[in-house]
Amino acid sequence: MKKILTLIILFVFLVEFAPAQNKVTFDLRYKKISSGVLSYAIYATVPVGQVWHVGASNIRINFTSNPSNSIAAVTGAGAVDSANPNISGANGYNAMTANSPGTGIIGLNILTFNTSGFYSFVGSTTPYRIGRIKFNITTPFYADTLKFRNTPSATPTVVLDSLTPLVYNTTFATANPVITGIAGNTTELPKEFQLYQNYPNPFNPVTSIKFDIPKSSFVKMKIYDVLGKEIADLVNMDMQAGRYEVNWNGTENASGIYFYKIETKDFTKVMKMVLIK
Repeated sequence: MKKILTLIILFVFLVEFAPAQNKVTFDLRYKKISSGVLSYAIYATVPVGQVWHVGASNIRINFTSNPSNSIAAVTGAGAVDSANPNISGANGYNAMTANSPGTGIIGLNILTFNTSGFYSFVGSTTPYRIGRIKFNITTPFYADTLKFRNTPSATPTVVLDSLTPLVYNTTFATANPVITGIAGNTTELPKEFQLYQNYPNPFNPVTSIKFDIPKSSFVKMKIYDVLGKEIADLVNMDMQAGRYEVNWNGTENASGIYFYKIETKDFTKVMKMVLIK
């Protein structure tokens, strides 16, 4: 009898104090700069054992840049790239849109008039891509910072499970990205092109890459694996003369050797780095 009572008390204790499990967590991944456009992919992770019945939702994000106002949200039709085909233009969902409900805010909108038959994301260790939000760049552009907009903001992120609103930090969560913007220091202009060894090296999961640009140039910097497959596009834009630094987050990549390459009209260089997890 004592053993049974002990087990009951232990069960009640575990139920009472077990941490609540969020139904869905949103995060930003895979930053890309190409042809004057900065973009981020929004992903949703649904824990194993949970199910998110995707209702009409507004996922809102604060953004700032250095210099101020050097990025602007792309809104309206065609503003969302790589929208998840199950919840955009199919299954009773309208095509996803992006809007700007205030200064320095971008929102990705999942649109549906469904009252039943919502598409469901079943719990999995593999995250679900929702869509890619975009910003137009005005040069010079050195850095960007993005942060999910949650309560008590006037226009917070709103997530619905079917017709039931989820509440931030109890039934959904957000994970802001590691800052991966370009940081420039133009107090001393370099006299020649240069690409430096990343630091730290080996690294896990973020490393910093510095490079010098002695004159205005169109600069590309990409990451490749040992097979020569492109892994990331870090820089793809016109840049003024200066000393720069860009970070790469290898969270989504396996341990191993990678190569980073800088390329301009007048300069090309490749260097090796090691990711260890």
